[in-house]
Amino acid sequence: MVAGSNPAAGAQKFMILDFIFLTITYSGGYLVVTGITILTALSFLIHKHGKRILPLLMSVEGSAASIWVLKHIFNISRPEGAFYLESSPSFPSGHAAMAIALYGFLLYTIWKHKKHHLQNKAIWGLSILIILIGLSRLYLGVHYLSDVLVGYLVGALWLMLSIKIQNRLN
Repeated sequence: MVAGSNPAAGAQKFMILDFIFLTITYSGGYLVVTGITILTALSFLIHKHGKRILPLLMSVEGSAASIWVLKHIFNISRPEGAFYLESSPSFPSGHAAMAIALYGFLLYTIWKHKKHHLQNKAIWGLSILIILIGLSRLYLGVHYLSDVLVGYLVGALWLMLSIKIQNRLN
């Protein structure tokens, strides 16, 4: 042991990282994504942006449905030694797809909206969140890199389709 090193302090750092990455990963989970999607749709309705609701739902629900189908087609088991057990197949990552589908849609909407003093901060924050959700899945050991990358791809495809629809509706 190195003089002055404290094994308990090292373990505590990992516990803090575990907590941080668990918190980040939950923000890409179906429960949180569903809640934020519903609140976003209600906000669009209240603020008279109802034309954005269908593209939002397309992006999120299209991604979720595609991930479900792909998971059951490929049925790839998760990596061994994960931080916690997941019951669904590994490939592709639903969290990564939801991150792009929902937070990417919010990012695009904020980017296209009128200038606001918090606009750039929101865009950066959402961009970082999307990246961190994918990294959290890798850190927690519940996905392979290919799972996360394909999840991002699925979410991006649905996001692009929903943006096309939104632009046609406006």
